[in-house]
Amino acid sequence: MVKTDTPHGTQAVILMNDAALSLAPELVAPGATVQVIVAGPSMLRLALAEAALPEARVICADFGQSASLAALEEKVRGMGRLHRLVLAADGADAAEIFSVMRTIVVFLPALRRGEGSVLLTVRPGAALAALRLFLRRVQPTLDGHGVPVTLVEKPAVTT
Repeated sequence: MVKTDTPHGTQAVILMNDAALSLAPELVAPGATVQVIVAGPSMLRLALAEAALPEARVICADFGQSASLAALEEKVRGMGRLHRLVLAADGADAAEIFSVMRTIVVFLPALRRGEGSVLLTVRPGAALAALRLFLRRVQPTLDGHGVPVTLVEKPAVTT
């Protein structure tokens, strides 16, 4: 559950990619004064986000494209302080994992201004090792700015 008291009367913002939509109920307390933004390229997932989180702002954005990620960062910056970045990814998809790493780098300035945190939920796969290495390398920077990162490895889906 997210603490929503904010310094200087600013609104707390939670940004999540559309793949993390299932985590939304765990993140926001009922009646909380927080703006949830769900962003991603999947129109189906964004439509589900609108249905599941009617108060959320839904933004079509491709985390794998630099211009799209920059435009998203600008929109988020204009909405309030970024309290939490919530990303889900498939550890078997190297491009998706790389997008997660880029997203952390792009939003780090906003997170450190807002005493933010990062929650990553990743399914197992070969690219998960690259994400772990990235997090180890940037951990001193994240720690220096007071930005905790939680990496949750989801169990593999069995059929």
